[in-house]
Amino acid sequence: MLLGSVGYPAIDELSDRLVNALNIAFSQLGVNAKKFLISIRSGATTPDLDRRMPSVGVFFGLIPSPTLPAPDSTRLADLLADGTLIVPVVTDTTNFTKLVPPDIAHLNGVSIADCGADFERLAARVLEGLGLLRERRRLFISYRRADTSAAASQLYEALDAAGFDVFLDTHGILRPGEPFQDVLWHRLADTDVALLLDSPGFLASRWTEEELARANTSNIQILQVLWPEQSEVATAAFSTFYPLSRSDFTNTKTLGPDATLRSSTISGIVDALESLRARAVGARQAFLVREFAMEARKLGLTVHTTLERALVVLSPSGDRILVQPAIGVPDAERYERLDDLKKKDESMGRNYSGPPVLLYDQTGIRARWLEHLDWLNDNVLCVRSLGLASARDWLAGLKSSGAL
Repeated sequence: MLLGSVGYPAIDELSDRLVNALNIAFSQLGVNAKKFLISIRSGATTPDLDRRMPSVGVFFGLIPSPTLPAPDSTRLADLLADGTLIVPVVTDTTNFTKLVPPDIAHLNGVSIADCGADFERLAARVLEGLGLLRERRRLFISYRRADTSAAASQLYEALDAAGFDVFLDTHGILRPGEPFQDVLWHRLADTDVALLLDSPGFLASRWTEEELARANTSNIQILQVLWPEQSEVATAAFSTFYPLSRSDFTNTKTLGPDATLRSSTISGIVDALESLRARAVGARQAFLVREFAMEARKLGLTVHTTLERALVVLSPSGDRILVQPAIGVPDAERYERLDDLKKKDESMGRNYSGPPVLLYDQTGIRARWLEHLDWLNDNVLCVRSLGLASARDWLAGLKSSGAL
């Protein structure tokens, strides 16, 4: 839902930028935007808002005391009544309350300048609201302290301000006695995308080399920032490269504690990470779906994909089980959302033969957390979790027991 002021043509230009960014993000996720994305423009009388479907509102506030077209006022009231995510985008956040309708003045807004050069950041927030990206935005920075500690700290601060939950070894909170390496691998397994600061001495460290190998094993996409004179060597299977030049640094030093990046370069890296995030999640989702569906079909079971990108396992007799692929480490919020999805489906006449299943890749997850998930399976009846490595045995058990 694209909302704005009456008779202000710049809204159309901003809407075009956002729709283009969303089309790119949908493609990176592996979702057909032409089939699943409907953009309702400001002032449009058609199509109607389907309040049963996942929706997000974006209000462009460009002038003080905006007056909304009648269709926008009605849709804004519906979005508010439904508790739908509405993102106010304004020219200047210091005058925020003057640039938005009173009904949404209580919401947190964002300036156009902070939406990303190509609206990557705004598109990512919309995808979160549509349920296509998780709202907990995890990111992992891999670097060599002796070379790039200052730049890593700069990026940590910028990404934290952009809403990312960033793991950087010097900023992480670890209690005394915690197994550092286990925690590090656990956080890497739960990341959306990894940021690799590829300085000349990066692979000289045993730990950074192992981090890279772990990221490859977990199918994690990497934004590989190349220091000057570093080449695009295929050190990572899933790397996107971001080359730096000497002009990207604030002074003549490119290595060590005094080597810092210009603010424009930091902003460009943040935009690149936002753009890569959809592709990263889409690739890991595709891996889970492909591996699970392959095992199901070997056993003679049929697998369909739903609008919400969940899976439905069908037996030859027609019994159905809902399976939701989950990127990263399963938590209580994932359980709740999957239970809500099942209830929504059942309210629309789609019934299932058992509790829904949260499918995840257990690579890198701490043994302690895996034990916790086993405990939840024994004690929480509404949702179950399933590691990909156990999928074949679980499917075989369902078929042989007649639970499907």
